[in-house]
Amino acid sequence: MNKHRDSNFELLRIVAMMLVLLVHVNYLSLGNVTQSEIIETPWTAFVRIFCEQLCIVSVNLFVLLSGWFGIKPTIKKCISLLFQILFIGFASSLIYKFAGGEVIAWEFRRLSWFGQHYWFVPAYFILFFLSPVLNAFCERANKREFAMAVISFFVVEALFGWIKGDCGHYIGGYSGMSFIGLYLLAQYLRRHGGKLCSMKWWHNLLLYLLFTIIPVIISYCCIYAKDFEHLPALSYNSLFVVAASVSLLLMFRQFSFKSRIVNWLSASAFAIYLVHQAPGVNGLYLKFFKESYQSMHGALFIPFAILATSIIGLICVIFDKLRIVIWEQILSVVDKIGHRIIKVK
Repeated sequence: MNKHRDSNFELLRIVAMMLVLLVHVNYLSLGNVTQSEIIETPWTAFVRIFCEQLCIVSVNLFVLLSGWFGIKPTIKKCISLLFQILFIGFASSLIYKFAGGEVIAWEFRRLSWFGQHYWFVPAYFILFFLSPVLNAFCERANKREFAMAVISFFVVEALFGWIKGDCGHYIGGYSGMSFIGLYLLAQYLRRHGGKLCSMKWWHNLLLYLLFTIIPVIISYCCIYAKDFEHLPALSYNSLFVVAASVSLLLMFRQFSFKSRIVNWLSASAFAIYLVHQAPGVNGLYLKFFKESYQSMHGALFIPFAILATSIIGLICVIFDKLRIVIWEQILSVVDKIGHRIIKVK
């Protein structure tokens, strides 16, 4: 990571990964809010739905950032990303196992094929390998063509991947298909955003809160009325979630500062996701927060969760720095071998 690069979006990358940790603390760890929970503890239920909706923008933010800067795929980048995923995934699980935890063998096999634990990885690789085609379209399309493509994508996704449900290959936003739409949206905003990209940061903050509170109210009322546990408002491809994600992206665009610490942390932000979702580790993570929630007063749990996830995130980043050192050593050895082969020839 370039230490002199602007740090506004690097900070957003860190925020996105921290929101991933927090979103997993809530519904994934504690379970979905139910009708009985709303009846028995209405305020707690509302806060839980609100926190989930605040944090659900996490994955979209990470993909939007990729779209904003554009992916420039190379073989070296692909191998480096694969090494990071496999090194951290297997190392985290092995450390957990040697510490006395139990990891089932088939979980390691699933990790090798990026299954349940790392659903983001195959979805992102689809985007990674298709990015040259997407980049070519972004370069050649005029503003009207670009706008029509983006609008058409999200209209179709809203109809078949959000409102109607998982019709097609959208899978609630857990898919390369949805990532493609976010990538194009970010590219359009950077190239043709105009007034949208020049709004004051606090305007975007208000929009983020607005696009959060509306689905929260809808979800709360629907769960109370009909006991819906799974609502499209909380899917990654919800138009509310997409709009909230864009609002945060544009809000951070208005900030301008440089920080070596932020850039250093951001370079390993993806490791936060990889470590806490590794086989065995993810179960321990969910169990820890579930037991913590049950043992403390509800008002104390939110600051506790923020502090705990911040510490966990920092540990993950430090762990990834070890991976970077090992990777640089591997590159150095490969480079030396390459030079020797050339000299022999």
